[in-house]
Amino acid sequence: TETVILAYILLGNGRKSKKENVFVMKIIGLICMALFVLVACRSSKRDPGLVGMKWILESVDGQKVEMKVAGNEIIMQFNDGEKRVTGMAGCNRFFGGYEADGNKLKFSHMGATRMTCPDQETETGFFRILENTDAFRIRDRQLSLLQKGKVLALFKGKPVEK
Repeated sequence: TETVILAYILLGNGRKSKKENVFVMKIIGLICMALFVLVACRSSKRDPGLVGMKWILESVDGQKVEMKVAGNEIIMQFNDGEKRVTGMAGCNRFFGGYEADGNKLKFSHMGATRMTCPDQETETGFFRILENTDAFRIRDRQLSLLQKGKVLALFKGKPVEK
């Protein structure tokens, strides 16, 4: 409807010549195409959702996470079909459920293997973060787990290879 109103105003309520009207309609068409292209480009650069990414923990409470065992990482992946989250907490594999609604996020029924390792304290802290998470935000392929608006943990996302 906005386009029709714009065309009506630009066409001067029918007081312009047919040639002028055709020219104005072409300009309106070009403007519409340009807007379409801008919207399409913007949507293709959207951040990914939780699913389809491997999320690697980078920091907790603003502090970079450094694992004691070289090569250990805290990684998680979301499965939307089953509403499951799985991953590696450094030494131990973990699994559980999640519920996401808009930017709200809640983890539930979490479980993990029970191997002992030098990064046990980091793992315990990570599981505490999952318990306290009530929301999330994704920007520039970075996932923030939040509690009452405060960033608990920051993850870097990498697309999952299929």
